[in-house]
Amino acid sequence: MIEILVLAFIAGFVLFRLYTTLGKRTGAERPEPAPAQGELPREPVQAPLTPSMTTGSAGEGVAAIERADPNFEAGYFVQGARSAYEMIVGAFAKGDRETLRGLLTPRVYDSYVAAIEAREAQNGVGPEIVRLKSAEIADAELNGDTARVVVKFEAELAEGATGVRDARERWTFERNVRSADPNWLLSRVQAA
Repeated sequence: MIEILVLAFIAGFVLFRLYTTLGKRTGAERPEPAPAQGELPREPVQAPLTPSMTTGSAGEGVAAIERADPNFEAGYFVQGARSAYEMIVGAFAKGDRETLRGLLTPRVYDSYVAAIEAREAQNGVGPEIVRLKSAEIADAELNGDTARVVVKFEAELAEGATGVRDARERWTFERNVRSADPNWLLSRVQAA
């Protein structure tokens, strides 16, 4: 009987410590919405990016987009952009046109397909991500109902026999903030 009491006391103590360490839900927390079909899942972010963390037109643009689209959060956007970068580079390397079709605007899609076809004609190999070093919002704007966010990426890419190279690019993502479709599409790629 004493053993049962001792074990019950230990279990109670452990549960009490877990409760005080982890806290409790108050019901005031904002629930995490489930990603829509085709949407990239949101990943937890250590410290969401706020307009005050960006300067100049990027901060003003982020604030304008947040006013037009209450679901837009810059920190989550950057995490989604990182995932999109990896998916797009991976799909481009594999020649996966179907994946690219859902992630790119028609103009960018056509140029990617042309590059894939040229590479395939030469039996070339697409780039593979060695490491995505950084992603940060470089600029943002709201033009009518179209939100555009420019993300500066720095990565290391392996390209077959040529070895590893540093890639510094500015990718522009866009989305109609009035659309029910939550997905952002890549609309432009520039060297940074």
